[in-house]
Amino acid sequence: MTDVNGGMKAYGEALFSLTEELGTTEKVLADVNTLIGAINNSPEYLKVLDSPALAREERLGLIDRSFGTLDKNLVNMSKLLAEKRLTYALPKALETFVTRYEKSRGIERVEVISAHPLTPSQTARLKAKLEGITRKQIIISNTHDPSLLGGMKLRYMGVQLDGTVKTKLDSFEKRLSELVI
Repeated sequence: MTDVNGGMKAYGEALFSLTEELGTTEKVLADVNTLIGAINNSPEYLKVLDSPALAREERLGLIDRSFGTLDKNLVNMSKLLAEKRLTYALPKALETFVTRYEKSRGIERVEVISAHPLTPSQTARLKAKLEGITRKQIIISNTHDPSLLGGMKLRYMGVQLDGTVKTKLDSFEKRLSELVI
């Protein structure tokens, strides 16, 4: 059995390298994001493209009609995957392209989990602080979890920092239970 995810990473890497050589990376990134949005809005589209009920020409024609205005190398990669009935794994190739782009441009994504949604001011201050620490451009995504009570968790660069009130209270409770009176 072949490693489809590894293969899709190779497709994403190859597309990135090609666009860097051609100087079209910024435009292709916009097209990749368009394609990701289309897939997210209609995930069944990939199933249709992989269907054995569709002839090769029909699959390729669907891609041309749907995405013919996108970068030709991106469209050709999509067609190649459709010919092999591997379009179900296309999102992995697209994700790899975006990851390579962000890494090459010094961009780091940070996930912030907080008890309440961050205000624009809080987001801006946190972004500035993290950019000062990491020396990278930071993109923050914020989700909220009311069970945290207060504070926040940060996930970035493979690290999770937990400064939530819940964690601090749990730690305090553990230390109290260890006290011998």
